[in-house]
Amino acid sequence: MDPMGDARRILVNQDHLSTHLMAHNVGTADLKEEIAADVIDRLGGWNGTTISAKDPYALMRDCNANSRLTAQHYLWKDLLGFLVHPDIPTRADDLKVADVATGNGIWLHDFARKKPSAELHGFDISLDQVGPRPWLPSNIHMHTWNIFEEPPPQFVGYFDIVHVRLITVVVENNDPRPVLANLTKLLSPSGYLQWDEVDTISSSIKSVPLVTAGNLDELFSQLKGHDTWKYHLTEIMNQNGYTDSRLYTYEYGLDIARFWNDNYISTWKEFAESVLKTPELSRELEQKAMEEVRNGAAIMVPKLVWIGKR
Repeated sequence: MDPMGDARRILVNQDHLSTHLMAHNVGTADLKEEIAADVIDRLGGWNGTTISAKDPYALMRDCNANSRLTAQHYLWKDLLGFLVHPDIPTRADDLKVADVATGNGIWLHDFARKKPSAELHGFDISLDQVGPRPWLPSNIHMHTWNIFEEPPPQFVGYFDIVHVRLITVVVENNDPRPVLANLTKLLSPSGYLQWDEVDTISSSIKSVPLVTAGNLDELFSQLKGHDTWKYHLTEIMNQNGYTDSRLYTYEYGLDIARFWNDNYISTWKEFAESVLKTPELSRELEQKAMEEVRNGAAIMVPKLVWIGKR
């Protein structure tokens, strides 16, 4: 059996049929949805893209982006010293955990090794960066979900822990409450939310003496927002169904600054390609910024972790 071959044949036939129907003014949205569902069903939950969907993600989903996510995960883990904050109990054998905006699922894979008895679910608007379902650990389950929509009904009030990391780019109008409301719906009574972000407002550029880093500063400024909601999220959580919400701040030292810096440069390159679309200017800026990095400069960004109990 060649599942990828089946997928290609079905999708090619879909395209040919769609062209024929459009030529005769016949709508194809429902047809495409049926065929896409048939592909997924026949391939045992294959995670390849079958139909286009609105995807607000500002970065890339290619192999380089996937590698960046994996490296980024281990940098976060090294800095924090945990996957789930020690304030959150994880001893129960039947623990149910959700990872929202799961990306390539690396956080879940890491957690699964530490807690093989836990039931783990990943949610993202796209699963293009996730391995095929037959290759996933048996306790990991992946789902497509738009965080601005109601959660799937079977998962309302279901999870002991909901983890989410780096979703600043999808928070609209400097207001995290719509996102928070849907994350909260996933939690069981007395469940815990852990929300991880970066504090770009408090970020800085560090350099060794006599090294200037104006280009590196300019480059990173293109990623920085004015996400002041992060300074109020603890209060917002307490006003919206959580008790004893807390914020923890983590900062890395100069000894590992280059590792983090290059991860941010990789993030910027995805952003430049996907959003800025000024290849010549971006390439020149990157070259100048990386020269400053090699001479002794780095981007420094504090990490923020909120903990709240429902």
